[in-house]
Amino acid sequence: MDRIEYQVIRSLSKSSLSLWQIINAQDGDIRSTIAVLKRLKERGFIDSDGYNITLTSSGRDFVLSYMKEFVDSKCPRCFGTGLIINERFKKTLEDFEKIFEGRPLESAEFDQGVVPAENSVRRVEFIYKRGDLEGKSILFLGDDDLTSVAMAMTELPGEIVVIEIDERVVNYINEVSRKLGLNLQAYIYNAVNPLPEELKGRFDTFLNDPVETVKGIRVFLSRCVAALKGEGSAGYFGLSHYESSLKKWIQVEKDLLSMNLVITDVLRDFNVYLLTGERILKEGFRVVVESPFKPTAPDYPWYRSTFFRVEVVGCPNPLVTETVEWNRDIYFDEDTYVALP
Repeated sequence: MDRIEYQVIRSLSKSSLSLWQIINAQDGDIRSTIAVLKRLKERGFIDSDGYNITLTSSGRDFVLSYMKEFVDSKCPRCFGTGLIINERFKKTLEDFEKIFEGRPLESAEFDQGVVPAENSVRRVEFIYKRGDLEGKSILFLGDDDLTSVAMAMTELPGEIVVIEIDERVVNYINEVSRKLGLNLQAYIYNAVNPLPEELKGRFDTFLNDPVETVKGIRVFLSRCVAALKGEGSAGYFGLSHYESSLKKWIQVEKDLLSMNLVITDVLRDFNVYLLTGERILKEGFRVVVESPFKPTAPDYPWYRSTFFRVEVVGCPNPLVTETVEWNRDIYFDEDTYVALP
């Protein structure tokens, strides 16, 4: 039994679970998890009660002979993130939640995934803790969840610039910034193009939630790295293990080193995304189509990504500086299970 099989069957030892809960309970990518569920079903260890996946009597016998009762040690107060909303940031969260409610809804056209308002403020808190917020010039490459607005509302950064492909998001950020008098400006930009000259070497910190292909991550992070001032500048980005196998992670890490970026912090499953309801069943995502059991619609933010902090050692060295032709492999690869085909 491999580790993912072990984690899946262990997660079912106490009660039946939805497909989404099982995905949360294991460390592999979704593609591997679906394969594990198919194997366990073929072995007669799991079945469906019509709503959730459950152990069969054979599966329970196996659990009793093979493993101890599972104990979950995740912190219930901070949801395993390691950060609570500090008093200093509670007013920011209260005000930001009103702004967040009026945002343009995410678009599948741009592979957008939005984190809840509280998640954005937790990001801001962590960046503040690491010394990359107060008085800093900060670049966002993409910001459909408006973390830049939450950050600007703290009045701590020196300046914030957002470059974003979705004109709706750009217009909304600029409208909010004008109304609230924030030091925040957004511009339309497509990452297949080189970074504008006026943005190169200008920023202390970048934030990006890139697409999850090696090519896409390389392009997105290269644009961000080109914007950094130099040694000691920092960046933050998300990368899931749901749609990124360890083979992909190792290539991303190699690219980071080639860009003279060192990983200083890894917050596993720190970001949660508002991918819930019937939408995920209706849009033809592979996670639904290839599941051996017909899933119910998720009623909680099940999709997670790990939050990375990287720092420049030496000079920033973007790997992609030229114009890149847009094609499908920027957005999709064999690990893509939660995106439109």
